[in-house]
Amino acid sequence: MDRTPRRRLNVLFVDDCMAERDLYQSVLEPEFDILTASRGDQGVALAAQYHPDVIVLDVMMPEIDGWETCRRIKSNAATFDIPVLLLTGADDPNFARHAKAVWASALLHKPCSGDNLRAAILTAVGELGA
Repeated sequence: MDRTPRRRLNVLFVDDCMAERDLYQSVLEPEFDILTASRGDQGVALAAQYHPDVIVLDVMMPEIDGWETCRRIKSNAATFDIPVLLLTGADDPNFARHAKAVWASALLHKPCSGDNLRAAILTAVGELGA
């Protein structure tokens, strides 16, 4: 078994709720480098500027929601390859279909445990078996 330490992954977390950003940042920060944004347009700009390894994106945000933010990220050749994990508190059976339509790598439901989010991040970048 290869014991070579892996590099720290860069994760962009986009959520309009500061409490959720702070919570997930504190849970993920011991293992990942975290960038945060409070709005979809900020997330799109940070994705283009820093090209994170993974983006965790809240679906329900004002102005530019997570669906549109994901569409913008995936329609840009410079950011298309970044895995996007959508995170939602809504219980809508159509959300899985919408997630595929915007090229999201996964749809996670809130509350999402730190262990589940960590596993989803590692799976999205191919460092954990799917």
